[in-house]
Amino acid sequence: CYDVNRNHDDGFQSWSRGKDGRVGTGEVRNIVLRGNLIINYEDSNQRYRGTLQGIGCFDGMFVDWVVENNVVITDHFHGITLSGARDSRIVNNTVIDINEKGPGPAWIRIGNHKNGTASSGCVVRNNLTTALNVSRGRGVTVDHNLIIRDPNVLFVDARAGNLRLRYGSQAIDAGNPARAPELDAERTPRPQGKQVDVGAYEYRPE
Repeated sequence: CYDVNRNHDDGFQSWSRGKDGRVGTGEVRNIVLRGNLIINYEDSNQRYRGTLQGIGCFDGMFVDWVVENNVVITDHFHGITLSGARDSRIVNNTVIDINEKGPGPAWIRIGNHKNGTASSGCVVRNNLTTALNVSRGRGVTVDHNLIIRDPNVLFVDARAGNLRLRYGSQAIDAGNPARAPELDAERTPRPQGKQVDVGAYEYRPE
């Protein structure tokens, strides 16, 4: 991400428009976001380095979305955010903050629409993330997510951006198979062990 103007930067962004053309008054339906790798920056000395919102969807409603197997490495609050969602799921993603400075920490969030309409019928499951910020509306299920406290004990080499699970990681066999994707971010079948793993990558023994 190169921050060269006043526009805020996104790895992916969506918003709705109603019949009258006004933003936030319609629905965006049946979108699948799967297997994306979104990296804010790899060089901490990069010129024009900005703060990248990962997957930011702020003016729903977002209906029947599937957000799975994405890896987001960013320096912003919005790792994955759906503001105003219905019957959507965020499952088996890995979201990590690239540093310990603001803005952040990077979160996975399902919240209300800007007009106050609550999200409903959504699932947030099997995600590895530095923060969760979920408004538990009508029938919003949140389970088997892990908060990243120490990346070094979870990942092969977090500093180098390798967020595959290391041997002994707490995320191995810690997931819920219900509605988990059958393949991981590298198209490895799930599960490889006794149970599906948490996060975008399934651990593969050498």
